[in-house]
Amino acid sequence: MVRRRRAVSLQKEIQSSLAHDLNAGAVAALDAAREMLPGDERTEAINKAMVFRNAAEIHRLLGGKCGAHRPHEGSFG
Repeated sequence: MVRRRRAVSLQKEIQSSLAHDLNAGAVAALDAAREMLPGDERTEAINKAMVFRNAAEIHRLLGGKCGAHRPHEGSFG
């Protein structure tokens, strides 16, 4: 029982660390974009920030479902 709790606790720490890293990447990319003149480079930096934000959101939505039951491949519903 103690091992299971520790594993769950460790998993949450990893998830929160990843979420933090994804959010930090988004902030850094957006800050860099703000300092750039309009153009392709700035557009690329903004897109990078959006990718990080989307990844953080997906992680938030799906992160708690790591041990959830998954249907077998090929099954419907």
